[in-house]
Amino acid sequence: MMKLQKHSVFSFLVLLWFVASSLVNVLFPKEIYPSYGLQATLYPNDVINLFLGVVALLLCTLKAARKSRLFLPFRSAMLLFILYNAIVSVYANTNGMDIMLLLLAIAAVLTLVEAAEYQKMLEMELSPTNDRRYASILIVFALIFILRALLQLFNKDTTATQRGVSLADILLCSLWLANGIGFLRNPKRCFLPAFISYIHGSLLFLSLVLYLVVQPLLLDTPFQVVDFVVISGMSLAGFLPRILLGKQIHNRPKV
Repeated sequence: MMKLQKHSVFSFLVLLWFVASSLVNVLFPKEIYPSYGLQATLYPNDVINLFLGVVALLLCTLKAARKSRLFLPFRSAMLLFILYNAIVSVYANTNGMDIMLLLLAIAAVLTLVEAAEYQKMLEMELSPTNDRRYASILIVFALIFILRALLQLFNKDTTATQRGVSLADILLCSLWLANGIGFLRNPKRCFLPAFISYIHGSLLFLSLVLYLVVQPLLLDTPFQVVDFVVISGMSLAGFLPRILLGKQIHNRPKV
């Protein structure tokens, strides 16, 4: 009989709740959001979260995906992605579903980090040839987003949603910064955390690019060409290291 792991249960529950809450937000935006401004900001994000959540949920049901060495890092990054969105939602528009999502996300991340499966992957001690370059890129990205978030927090015109995003950026990008510094000092031990940070960053960039495309379609707002080009370029800068680091794990000989 297959034994259920604590981290697997929490990971599945938070993903299921993420999809369910996103679906409720998409179906009942006027009831969920007290103002049109809040709805106009968060509704496109709910549509994207529903899409990404369903894709992640479907992948979890595939046996081949679960057996892949990349499954655990991607699941870890998806949990951080959900945690990021939960922080924004709770700050901008607190409700029971968002609070539950935040609590489940925290529990899922904590139980995953202490899981034997995660600790075993840490012991692989992989180290790419360009580890300093990868660490530096991660550190620079983290500092850019943290600095931007701090400036927004001290801006009087910043909206509640923007403050929620800034808070999430500070908390999660501080994790990127710590993992980047750790990767710079101890590439073998910090390979996995840095790789997960890159995947998490890729998910955030993908979400933002989709947001810039989806928002004009849903709300008939102008398409932000400059923002789209800039974010797409930054996405590419973070996406390529993720691919190369992923190959290190995938191609590692079985012990």
